[in-house]
Amino acid sequence: MNLTARSGKRVMTWALTVSLSLTAFLGSQPASAASSKTLTSRVYTALKDSVKYYYQDDQDYSFKTFDWELIGLVNAGEDLTGAKWQDKNELTAFDYWATAIKEEKEPGQLAKLAIALMKNGYDPTNFNGINLLEKIADSQESDGHMGDDQWTIFNHVLSIVALEMYDYDYDREEAAEFLLEHYDDYSKDYYTDDEAFTLHALSFLGDLDGVEEEQTEIIDYLKEKQESDGSFADSPDSTIEAITALVGAGENVLAEPWSKSVEYVLDKQLDDGSFPSAWSDGKTSEMTTEKGLIALSVAKKGTALFDRLTTKEKKELDVYLPQGDHAEGVTIYDGLSNLLKGNEATASKNTYTIKNKQLFVRADVADLAAQDKDVAVLVKVMKGKTLVDTGIVEATSSDVTNLTTGFTLTKGTYTVEVNFWEGLDDKPTVLKDPIIFSVTVK
Repeated sequence: MNLTARSGKRVMTWALTVSLSLTAFLGSQPASAASSKTLTSRVYTALKDSVKYYYQDDQDYSFKTFDWELIGLVNAGEDLTGAKWQDKNELTAFDYWATAIKEEKEPGQLAKLAIALMKNGYDPTNFNGINLLEKIADSQESDGHMGDDQWTIFNHVLSIVALEMYDYDYDREEAAEFLLEHYDDYSKDYYTDDEAFTLHALSFLGDLDGVEEEQTEIIDYLKEKQESDGSFADSPDSTIEAITALVGAGENVLAEPWSKSVEYVLDKQLDDGSFPSAWSDGKTSEMTTEKGLIALSVAKKGTALFDRLTTKEKKELDVYLPQGDHAEGVTIYDGLSNLLKGNEATASKNTYTIKNKQLFVRADVADLAAQDKDVAVLVKVMKGKTLVDTGIVEATSSDVTNLTTGFTLTKGTYTVEVNFWEGLDDKPTVLKDPIIFSVTVK
């Protein structure tokens, strides 16, 4: 064969090779895209089924078990203050927790609810008069630890996340140091839950020394521990924790290698939208289901479950107001004339309407004065988060049964908070929970 013939053969061979390569490449593209689209569609459907699992069309809700759900459902796009999620008494889960949280001291549970409040548009520093973040920060120990000893890392991480989301003051360096030193203390080398959950806190602490490196190490560790079927520790629980945390760390869980983990979780979902645990014999596990709801919501959105609030977002948080027809323990009067005549204003769902621009608040202190203590009442009037006016009155005799203070207000809607103290001469002691209600001035 002459040189020209050999050259022609090489050109034809090269052209055929390129053609086959292009065909293979272009042929693979639609399949990959279709696969990704199918997985996205499956996640969307699974999330809807998971939300339906919690919805009760007969409004027979038991809000005692709603905590993670307050985070997962709102992340799935649900309005938990709407009628759909109210019980037969038209109360929400927040109405339940406004009372139940008063007995809670564990930082992890306080943090979980504080996070839920922020994600649902409520201010965790004034939830029915309680500052949840202050309680969490005050619990921090000298070594930086927050939380109990049984679930050290989970509750410690939750505490960090809640405080960081609001940018609340605490010893973050000590908290980070404790986390980096202890996050794998309770791991069994097989389970990856603690390592994965730690990623949630590390995403807020990246400005501190050693945090970014540790975050990378944990992600690499999770890659090593991922099973061939996509699971972690052959457990829906561990796999769900990993998916949620990886999204928070900036990973795309709908792409390889994590897409296998998402598929594993989808395959485990039961017909009613719930999830089993590795130990529930194929039946619904409430704990796995509430975390599964969260994992599906972050996989669908592709954004971190926990984010730091902007200054604007913090300002827009609402103060929680208890539901009811009357703020028990106080009497409201619309103007001086009605005060003198004893004509009380009435409330609709704990909101009073004032037409005379003069608001008088009378607080019942009979039971408190009977304890032979000097009772002081502080009344704060706020418009949004802005303090408009403050009134302080004190009873120096046990014969006093009520204390009254008044305000002149312009048109608008206000939040009124009535606080009860023991005396003003020294450091005041809180005598009872604050009473909070809303006032609309016409």
